[in-house]
Formats: sequence, C-alpha cells, structure tokens
Amino acid sequence: MQTSGACQHLRRRLALPAALMTVLLSGCGGNDDPIFREINEEIKVDLKRLDMNRDALYPGESTRLEWRSSGALLFDARLYLSDDETLSSDDRRLVDEECGVEHDDHCSALCEVTFHCRYESDNDFTCREDGDVLQRNNLTDYFPQLPFTGYLILEICGDRNCDTRREPITFY
Repeated sequence: MQTSGACQHLRRRLALPAALMTVLLSGCGGNDDPIFREINEEIKVDLKRLDMNRDALYPGESTRLEWRSSGALLFDARLYLSDDETLSSDDRRLVDEECGVEHDDHCSALCEVTFHCRYESDNDFTCREDGDVLQRNNLTDYFPQLPFTGYLILEICGDRNCDTRREPITFY
C-alpha cells in the first residue's frame, strides 16, 4: 500500500511509541489483551474521510476506496451496498473486517486504508486489501435491474459507537 508523505511523517513520529505499544500488547495478547480492550472501550471511533476514485462501474472495472479513521485502535469496518443513503437490514454487506494493532490486521487507525474492489460481468464484486481477498459477493439477487444506482456505505464501529460515510455508485 502506498502512503502519503503526511502518513509517512506520522508513522515516523509514532514509530517508537507504536513499537513499544505493539511489543507490550503482543506480550500480553495484542488485540485480545483485556486491559487494552477495556481502555479501547472508552475511546470514540471517528471516520475522518472516505474517498472513491469512480462513481460508476462497468463489468471488468475496479474502484479504490480510501479511508482514514481516528480514535479507537480496535474497531470493525463494514462496507455495505445500499439503494439509499441510510443503512438498513435490506443493505448488502460487502466487507466485514476487524481492525486493530496486530501485524496481521488488515486495517488500523494509524494511517490510510485502501480497499480495491472489482466488479465482474457475472455481478461478482470482490474487495481486496493488501492483495488479500476480504470478501467475494454475487450481487445478482440484490440488483433489481441494471444499471443500478445506490451507495457504498462504510461504517466503522468501536465498542460503543459507530460512524459512517457514503459515496454514490452506479453499476452497469
């Protein structure tokens, strides 16, 4: 994943404290450490931004979703496809990732996170992060017809709160 200059600067400034924290947490179980989880419960998660490089997808095309959060270091990131701007039980969950501070976590609150999602002619929509498949979805039964105009909604949730951002998208 490429990082911006500001993110690289932030990483350098936080490198020693983050390294010490990681060493301490890994010795205590990292994301599973009950003390760390208790501290994390009191921290509000904040989705700073969501950017998408395209608002329309034809079969065989991809989109890049970049987002940044602050606050909690342990949280869930969920990406939904919705036919309107509001999350509901009718929306399709496209990605469900646990984010944290351990080395194998796909996302964290420290820097940019990028999901690369590809739309195929069979209505498969697959999202990856760092080259790993996060989730494969067949959207055939979700689309009432094509083209379909809706929203990609990113929701991040800490223990006691959630924050969302949305971007319009059309599937052809």
